[in-house]
Amino acid sequence: MALLRCSLAATIAFILLASGVHSYYVPGTYPQEFYQGASISGQVNSLTSFETDLPYEYYSMPFCQPPEGVHRAGNAANLGTVIMGIKLLNSQYNFTIMKHEKGKNACNPQGFYGPLTDKDVKKLKMLISQKYRINMVLDNLPITAQDLLDKNQEFVRPGFELGYQEDGKYYIFNHLQFNILVHPTHGEYMRARQGFRDAAVLDNIDARRMLLSKKQLLAAGASEAALGGSSSGGGRQLAADDAAKGAAAEPEKMYMIVGFEVSPCSIKRTAGKPIEDIVCDNIDRVPTPQEIKEGEKVMYTYDVYWEVSDIKWASRWDSYLRMPGGKVHWFSIMNSVLIVLVMATLVAMILIRTVRRDLAKYEQLMVDGSSDMKDEAGWKLLTGDAFRAPTNGKSLAVHFGSGVQMLLVSLVTLLLATLGFLSPASRGALLTTTIILFVLLSFVAGGSAVALWGVMVRTYEGWVGVALHVSFFLPGIVMLIFTVLNIALKHTGSLGAVPAGIYFTIVAIWFLVSVPLTFVGGFMATRLPILDYPVKTNQIPRQIPPAPLVAHPVLLFFSAGILPFGTMFIELYFAMTSLWLGYFYYLFGFVFLIGLLTIIINCEIAVLCTYVQLCAEDYTWWWQSFYRGGSVAFYVALYAIGFLGSSLHNLAGFLPMLTYLSYMSIMILGLYTAMGTVGFLASFVFVYQIFAAVKQD
Repeated sequence: MALLRCSLAATIAFILLASGVHSYYVPGTYPQEFYQGASISGQVNSLTSFETDLPYEYYSMPFCQPPEGVHRAGNAANLGTVIMGIKLLNSQYNFTIMKHEKGKNACNPQGFYGPLTDKDVKKLKMLISQKYRINMVLDNLPITAQDLLDKNQEFVRPGFELGYQEDGKYYIFNHLQFNILVHPTHGEYMRARQGFRDAAVLDNIDARRMLLSKKQLLAAGASEAALGGSSSGGGRQLAADDAAKGAAAEPEKMYMIVGFEVSPCSIKRTAGKPIEDIVCDNIDRVPTPQEIKEGEKVMYTYDVYWEVSDIKWASRWDSYLRMPGGKVHWFSIMNSVLIVLVMATLVAMILIRTVRRDLAKYEQLMVDGSSDMKDEAGWKLLTGDAFRAPTNGKSLAVHFGSGVQMLLVSLVTLLLATLGFLSPASRGALLTTTIILFVLLSFVAGGSAVALWGVMVRTYEGWVGVALHVSFFLPGIVMLIFTVLNIALKHTGSLGAVPAGIYFTIVAIWFLVSVPLTFVGGFMATRLPILDYPVKTNQIPRQIPPAPLVAHPVLLFFSAGILPFGTMFIELYFAMTSLWLGYFYYLFGFVFLIGLLTIIINCEIAVLCTYVQLCAEDYTWWWQSFYRGGSVAFYVALYAIGFLGSSLHNLAGFLPMLTYLSYMSIMILGLYTAMGTVGFLASFVFVYQIFAAVKQD
């Protein structure tokens, strides 16, 4: 009970921490309207490259800083953004709604950055050669160098390049032409929010007045009369009068930001001189580019243009979320459905025809007492060995519990993303939710592992060791990979390295929340009755004959993963492309459906392969079914290596390679445990049912 109380207290603390993480306000998650002439500032995000996958903080590079100093933009940090290297900061780029501005200086009050030192030059040249991109945000919309109104574009990549290289020289994009798309409104969203606030305030006033004594009420009334007589009814009457006046007056036009575009260019300017009005794409007057060399004073300037658009606020992310091959996703779904139907037919034939026929033969042989029962019976001869406890049963229980945890984490996260709770506007929300669910579902991992342990050994004795192994198996491997990667990235100055404070916070959550929850789940599982086997297990194990080629474990392993991988192959390509090449991905509904279909196919193949193995009189199906279920991870690993050589061929250097392999290893490990659990569970149910039928006959 003491363990239960400690775990409960730690869980409550963790939930409060998580709720604090999620309770920040993200600008742009609901409509923001601006009056003409209102001021708004852009925000700068991390510098990223698809050739290194090592993000850098914006102001760690030679850029001008805001006069008020550098600080985080709002409170937009959470565990996911820290791990992903996302860091939103205030910027020196300020905008006035619907006011076109040219030649604005982004380096006030000095007017320029510099002179560039040798260190600055090396930094800029390194980032430009590695194709780093600058990422900015305005009203929670990312910037892009592409035309958002061009319907022919298959995808939109956020950010714009830092500079370019030509004839052995490096040039920086020090002038930005912003084009901001806006949609006109009449303040209906602002009035609606204000109406809700006013209603809440008035209701709060009414509730408090009901609790006042008569004397306090009279005193409050006198005070209100002195201030203008704002009683409850009067307050509502004034609100109604204000609403009537507002309805009678012509609403002032307002604007919502629905797009953020930029055209970067390089212009050499002389520090201290007035800024000339130079158009970047002017063919007749091509500006001299700003070369990166030691001693140069770089002037960062920008122009601002506003464009009224028909894009509504609810659709403003549509242009960013374009993905190539929209019909391909439906083809993938239909392909998976057909595979499911074919496999379901095969499994149905096995269960309805083959198994029933085998049972009928077995019954006849038992009645006749035939001596050639071995040749005719097949899997029925394993009645006394089918449920014999496997070797390394504790390890199997640990793998099973971790797989149940990963399976539930994946399904719940994808379901939340499909329902729209984890939108791209909430940066880091997907990863943060995954981590929170993983920690909280440690309870299920411990319970599942201990329950299976009890079924295998027919007692719950030693469940503490099982729970301890579960709490350190998958989290320990993930933390080991994460720690090695973090140490390797620490000296680079990249945001990909997690700060020490956040790292030890994650470790504390593991030991103070995840581990106790695992033991609580294991303790609750010991209160469950142990499942009875349909048949008794012989004391002397049966000798396993040599397996024929069709039932060879290696052949079954490689065969079992082909169809599940074929089901997810197409969607896996789009997910990998978005993850490692910087595109937005939002088709979580497709992923969720593909995931469900993959689970169904895995179950069907598990039943088929287990039946083949039992027909070969091999009763060691426990571990084999887990291996076969997780064999799809082997093909995903091969695909990850192929993706590295084809789509990420520009990925150069030890650290970028280590980053890619580390995160892909974590994903593949999670997939292996989850799909292995699916295969094992389907096989266990199948074996239980057919031998229960044998007992009945």
